[in-house]
Amino acid sequence: MNITLRTRIARALVDETSVDSRRVVGRVVSHFLPPFGFNRTRTVLLRATGLRIGVGSRIMGPLDITGPGDARKLFSVGDASFISGPLHVDLGAEVRIGNRVQIGHHVVLLTLDHEIGPPEDRCGDLTAAPLEIGHGVWIASRVTVLPGVCIGNGSVVAAGAVVSRDVAPNTLVAGVPARFVRDLPIGDGMAVAKTRSA
Repeated sequence: MNITLRTRIARALVDETSVDSRRVVGRVVSHFLPPFGFNRTRTVLLRATGLRIGVGSRIMGPLDITGPGDARKLFSVGDASFISGPLHVDLGAEVRIGNRVQIGHHVVLLTLDHEIGPPEDRCGDLTAAPLEIGHGVWIASRVTVLPGVCIGNGSVVAAGAVVSRDVAPNTLVAGVPARFVRDLPIGDGMAVAKTRSA
């Protein structure tokens, strides 16, 4: 084997075996602890890996962060938010989750996509766009949120929806693709809803 081939093999091995140790530790921690058990412990350990998770927030199940982005810089969860998990975040751009957000199980947040390429290679260049989830949002189970979407404050995304465009504040959306269903009460109507659920 010549030196050039050995050098190329060595470089390939180094490239493919280099890992972000914090991301690996975060994945092991979030998967090792049982879902809906040790929620504070899981959250504290994930914070220790450098994730920005606000005061009173809980990660209650597995958290999978993939993609080329640095989760310590691009991923954040506000205060008093609850993520059931598993939550999959494909991180190529910023993902901001606001305060008092509730996220159901098996939710997927995507910031990466591909352009449509020419006929001989339809999966074109990789693109990335940020994703924002406003304050007080409820994202039900098995929702997929696509790159570049902003979900407005106080909105609800129904189970199984695929959100491909922005969601206005205080609205309910559902379906594939997600479409407007109705406006949600604000002001006094919201106070009544909070009282009933307390």
